Parts: sequence; structure tokens; C-alpha cells
Amino acid sequence: GKLGLRNRSCMMRVCVVGLGAMGGGMARSLLKSPDIEQVTGFDLSRQLVDTFYNDAKAVNKAPSCLPGKLELANYVDGTTDVVVIVLVNERQCESVCFGDGENLTTLLRDGACVVVCSTVSAAWAKSAEERLVSRNVQFVDSPISGGAVRANRGEISIFASGNDKSLQMVDPLFQAMGKEVHIIQGGVGMGSTVKMVHQLLA
Repeated sequence: GKLGLRNRSCMMRVCVVGLGAMGGGMARSLLKSPDIEQVTGFDLSRQLVDTFYNDAKAVNKAPSCLPGKLELANYVDGTTDVVVIVLVNERQCESVCFGDGENLTTLLRDGACVVVCSTVSAAWAKSAEERLVSRNVQFVDSPISGGAVRANRGEISIFASGNDKSLQMVDPLFQAMGKEVHIIQGGVGMGSTVKMVHQLLA
């Protein structure tokens, strides 16, 4: 297509939850994407949040001011299009998505999308999708591999499963974060299943 036809509605606002070695690198890869206008980083480490905010600000992709309190509700709101979760385990993902008080089901707008890059079970992925979809939030199960150096370079491997609409919505993120993007057919949960098999064979 012709250049310059991308309208503002393509410009996405993304929040990355979990700014550790992998998440921090992935969030920085997203800053390089022409399709993403704002990247917010949330973590329970103030230092990681502040450092990422400064990196985003340097390329004019940070929110106007850094929230004082480290609470999810200060980082995710009705303007957030996609939340990318890069946490250690399923329990942390459950807490961010469905935990007590403010969580992604209460904070996100209709049609927003949650991308879980943590390694979770296929059963949890399916259950999470059901609960999010009942709140009109889309879900992509998207485990990753590759390590911190590749995450920084935007060269991780991604094993994504979900419905076509949500996969299409988050494709610009995958292009920015990943070198090998494997779209796994069969719906949510298949990404996690295939990644597990991949690790057993690796």
C-alpha cells in the first residue's frame, strides 16, 4: 500500500507489565515500532519503572507524567489498547488479570487486548480467555523464548495463539518484539502447548 495512509487509529498505546530482563527488553523493542505511539512500563520495582519511563520519554513515547504510586490503575486505563504481560509465573498473571481490587478486567476498555508472554499452562490460558472475553477484552496466549539480549534487539521467538481478530491487532507488537513469530492454529492455549513441546525437543 501507499505510504502515509496509516491513520492515527493505527497508533497504539501499550503497557508492558513486568520489566525484568525479558520484559524490559521487549518494552524497549516496542519503542522502536512506528505503529506504537505510547509505551508504559509497570513493575513493582520503582527503579525499573523510572528507568523505562526515561527511555520512553527520550523518544517521545512516554505518558505525560510518571504516576507517583506503583499501582496498576495508574498505568493501565481506558486509553490502553494492549497490555503485554511478562511476569514470572501463572500466579502473578492471574493476579494482574483477575486479582482483588483493580485488575485488567476492571481497567481496560472494550476491545482492548491482553497478551500473556509468561509461560502458563494451556488450561490457565483457556480459562483466562473465557473470563476476559466475558468482559469484552481480547486475549492472546503468546509464550516467548530467546533470552534478554535477543529481547533487547527485538529478536525473540514468539509462539502466539488466539482468535484472528486479536492476533491481527497485536501483529505490529510481534513484528517489533520478535524475529520468529509462530502463529499457532487451534485457539488460545496452543501457543503454550507448542512452546512446551519445543522446549522438550530443544
